[in-house]
Amino acid sequence: MSSFKRTIFLAVLFLLVGFYSEAWRKCVKVIDGDTILLDGDESIRLIGVDSPESKDRDAPVEYFAEEAFQFTRKLVEGKKVRLEYDFDRVDSYGRTLAYVYLEDGTFVNAEIVKQGYGYAYKRFPFKYLKEFELNEKEAKANNRGIWARIPTNTSFPSGKTVVYITRSGKSYHREECSSLSKSKIPILLEEANSRGFKPCSICDPPLVENESAVIVYITKTGKRYHKNDCSYLKDSKIPIPLEKACEKGYLPCSKCRPPKCRILFN
Repeated sequence: MSSFKRTIFLAVLFLLVGFYSEAWRKCVKVIDGDTILLDGDESIRLIGVDSPESKDRDAPVEYFAEEAFQFTRKLVEGKKVRLEYDFDRVDSYGRTLAYVYLEDGTFVNAEIVKQGYGYAYKRFPFKYLKEFELNEKEAKANNRGIWARIPTNTSFPSGKTVVYITRSGKSYHREECSSLSKSKIPILLEEANSRGFKPCSICDPPLVENESAVIVYITKTGKRYHKNDCSYLKDSKIPIPLEKACEKGYLPCSKCRPPKCRILFN
């Protein structure tokens, strides 16, 4: 082989090796159900998938977020992956938008939707939209993952307050709330509070579990109870347990919005 041909051969060989090393990457960490981190500190947002939110500091952890995270983690973390792209390469957060494939051919994006650990993300068009919609319908029809039927006989500790959340909402509700028409997931009030869910503004569910441990304030002549810093307390300010305030017929102040108690809803 002449030196010229050998040079061409080596150049082609290096190009092929370079292409291969770029084609297969390693997933070093899963951020959440639809976002992963590759070697080289590259964040990948999976195209066409919307998993329940678990990392947003300004929103509560959504129903099934932890399960979705663990599914994606088991599926792809520590494994070699290959990327494909669509119309856009980067989102507004600077993450790479990609379809992700494993060495065994598993289409990660589609698998998440197919197994019910994410929804088909329909806000923006993408080339596999129809396929993902069918995957979502299949998951729903077979009660997979997030689409699994919630048992109605869930057992909770006696004396604890149970409220209800939805699969994607950020509020908790009373059992008869109209906002629960599509999904209705029972949860302890204290857990709803700890996970950052806010009380529904329509049905006004209770805000605290133990009213007797909460102190509110009344005035000598008023018919409402208040928070400690309410402006209505400038003339008189009498501390009273929330439970007692409710028993005596005091109503929550509409301005400072103090905690409501269960006795109001019995």
